[in-house]
Amino acid sequence: MTGQLALDFDRPRPGDLFKPGSQCFRLYERLLEGPTDNGEMLFKLRIGNHTGRLSNIRAALKPYLLNVEAKRVRDGLFVYSLR
Repeated sequence: MTGQLALDFDRPRPGDLFKPGSQCFRLYERLLEGPTDNGEMLFKLRIGNHTGRLSNIRAALKPYLLNVEAKRVRDGLFVYSLR
């Protein structure tokens, strides 16, 4: 069919949304690899305010119809993934 729009459903690259090396960049880059939990964000990625960074990432992904989903595993432990 000619004249049809081509839609790109690829996820945006971290560098397209955030400053390289920033907390949002590192966290989004990690989420692209697969699910992560708040313990990993704090102790491995060294992001103390991960809920704030997740809000920033959600806002940046909204135009792409993507979101960060949180699932409670147990008290105090949440797993986050891209949807």
